[in-house]
Amino acid sequence: MGEQRVNQLVIATIAGGQAGDVIRTLGGEGFHVTRIDSTSGLLQEATVSLLIGLDRARLPHLLERIRNLCCPYTRYLPVHLEVTMAEVQPMMIETLVGGASVFVLNVERFEQV
Repeated sequence: MGEQRVNQLVIATIAGGQAGDVIRTLGGEGFHVTRIDSTSGLLQEATVSLLIGLDRARLPHLLERIRNLCCPYTRYLPVHLEVTMAEVQPMMIETLVGGASVFVLNVERFEQV
C-alpha cells in the first residue's frame, strides 16, 4: 500500500448513536478514523469526535458521507434535575439530536510513526 498524502485534518463531532455506522462506512472507503468519546451538555448525551486525516481532494466525498449518515432526528430525553425530599418522575423534553459539527484544518506536516 502506497503512502497516503495527508494535508488536512477533519474534526467531526457527531451523536454517539451514529458513530458506529459512520466509522464503518468511512473505514470501508479507505479513511483512517480516530474516535474520541465524550458526554456533555445539559442532556448528558453521548457525543463522539472523529479525527480524520486526508488529502484535500477527498474532502468533498468525506463531507457528503457525513451529511448522509448524520441526519438530525427528534428524540425524547430525560432532563436530569436534583429534587430533594420528593419522588418525581423525570421530566422529558423533545430535542433535536444527530447531525454533525465539522471543522477542517490545514496540516503543514504529517508523520505516522
